[in-house]
Amino acid sequence: MADMERPSYGYSAEDGHDPQGSPGPQSPPVCPRHPDRVSYVRCKRCDRPACPECQRPTSVGVLCVDCEREISRQQASARPRNAMGGGVGSRTPYVTYTIIALCVLGYLGQMVAPGIVEQLGLFAPFRALAMPWTFFTAAFLHGGILHLGLNMYALWIVGQYLEPTLGRARYAGIYFASVLGGHTAVYVLADPMSQAWVTGTLGASGGVFGLFAAMLIVNRHMNRDTAQIAVLIAINIVITFTVPNISWQGHLGGLVVGAAVTAAMFALRPRATPGADRQALARRSALLHAAVIAAAFGLCIVLITLKALSVLAL
Repeated sequence: MADMERPSYGYSAEDGHDPQGSPGPQSPPVCPRHPDRVSYVRCKRCDRPACPECQRPTSVGVLCVDCEREISRQQASARPRNAMGGGVGSRTPYVTYTIIALCVLGYLGQMVAPGIVEQLGLFAPFRALAMPWTFFTAAFLHGGILHLGLNMYALWIVGQYLEPTLGRARYAGIYFASVLGGHTAVYVLADPMSQAWVTGTLGASGGVFGLFAAMLIVNRHMNRDTAQIAVLIAINIVITFTVPNISWQGHLGGLVVGAAVTAAMFALRPRATPGADRQALARRSALLHAAVIAAAFGLCIVLITLKALSVLAL
């Protein structure tokens, strides 16, 4: 009676084939990663023996640990990437919602205990170095319900599009760099001998203007319509210089920093070529973009330091 062939499903008790090319029943198959271990279970992809420690059960059979890693790398490289080369995650703008929630809480704090909240969080050039946290906390305070509503509406509209496009970390980096840039401009341009030196500023407008600029640059690089956001920026600049009690320094400072950081990110974004390791490119992109944001923070600190030294020299 003739022997009938039967599938092994990854098991071959009669298989004496050595993955290194030494056939024969006297040479039992051993795991390439652990040569001291005999294994009759073979990887369904590369057909090499795999000991229990190196076996990875899957829906299509047993894979060895090397094939599993290679498949994982291939799948990661094939995943879609956002405009900055990062992975595409949930489209829910959690950073935007968090900023909005903090601004609402800040405004509620102003309603409940205005003296305490504004004394601790309001930005004013004359005390900025003594209270450096106000470079950021002032962005969570607002001068009224209309001020809060307009800024939060603008942030919500821009964040719905920009946060998934850039990725959460880059989006947050641009926003807070713009906030710092806006208050840095207020500090640097304020005359220590004028009322501007003791006038407080507050609001998320500097960060919002930075996101406006980021959106303009993103659309330009992605060949999307830029007319609407350009008109929006122009209208807001006109309002900035025509409506009283608006810090034009903070608005323009945020706009310039947001534009510079976003443009630098696109300029330094690694270009993917056929066959390139996209995971490695994504890691490189993340490091370069983190350096861009850090450089923006560093530049603001240098400008603040130079202004402080000039004030002390008076």
